[in-house]
Amino acid sequence: MIVDAHYHLYWDDSDPMDFLMGCARVGARRFSKNTPEPMNAEQLLQMQLPILADESGDKLVQLMDESGIDKTLLLPLDYWYWFETSQNTQPYDIMKKNEIYATAAKNHEGRLYSLFGIDPRRKKSVSAFEKAVSKWDMKGLKLHPTTRYYPDDPVCYPLYEKALELQVPILIHSGNQPAPMPAKYSEPKYIDTVAADFPELKIVVAHIGHGWWRQTLDLASMKPNMYVDFSGWQGVYQNDPAYVASVLRSAIDTLGPWRVLFGSDGALLNVIMPLPEWVDSIKNINSVGNAKFSNEELEIILGKAAIHLFGL
Repeated sequence: MIVDAHYHLYWDDSDPMDFLMGCARVGARRFSKNTPEPMNAEQLLQMQLPILADESGDKLVQLMDESGIDKTLLLPLDYWYWFETSQNTQPYDIMKKNEIYATAAKNHEGRLYSLFGIDPRRKKSVSAFEKAVSKWDMKGLKLHPTTRYYPDDPVCYPLYEKALELQVPILIHSGNQPAPMPAKYSEPKYIDTVAADFPELKIVVAHIGHGWWRQTLDLASMKPNMYVDFSGWQGVYQNDPAYVASVLRSAIDTLGPWRVLFGSDGALLNVIMPLPEWVDSIKNINSVGNAKFSNEELEIILGKAAIHLFGL
């Protein structure tokens, strides 16, 4: 059983174009890193948008079949609130976006599941979260603090209290992020405060904090309610597979396999590495470097841990 515990759907107007252009600039520089000037980011984005577009989840399920993935956890992003309030863009219906995610999960029952994503500064965010879980069967809460709030800001706490009441986990982005979002808001130490204030709340630190992975594991070693997902590491793997294997080994050694979840951070990361290749890389992680993993450990991180944590 393989579960991708970190995936995003994109479609026309699902996310701010400034964010997508930021991702395209990262990709353009990566694909031409050995040249003095990057490839044209706008052309790259326009080429990829039709490929990435998947409002229904139909493309994803087909890709899951090709990759050997049994279940995928979808994570709606609410970047819009910051753009609405800082750049005076038109108000965006974040509930409609979440409903599209919930509908994709319903239409692909048993294959797709979804968390609820919202900026905690939105009015009625708590009641919206409760509706998403109770009416739409969403499996938890997704926060992305790089829209310039800290996870331990008191504005977030009513959502954490509601998550405890609903007995669902939360997943918080941590680590690097394309412009115009700054990464500093997602440093793991701010998530640690949440874990301290809500010791019964199950918290997934996305991406093991990317470059902050040592800090993440150190903090999580003292907070048993902190989990990590191992997603978004494809680019690092392409540069140094043995290093990635050592990071995964450290995560399991520190937290145990039941607190480490496999993920891809698709669909955008599929541009860096095709999803089937990323799945195979982790399934065959014993073939790179000196770090070794038992079959039982791989079975847990590749699927059993996510099924248990999110009740899939």
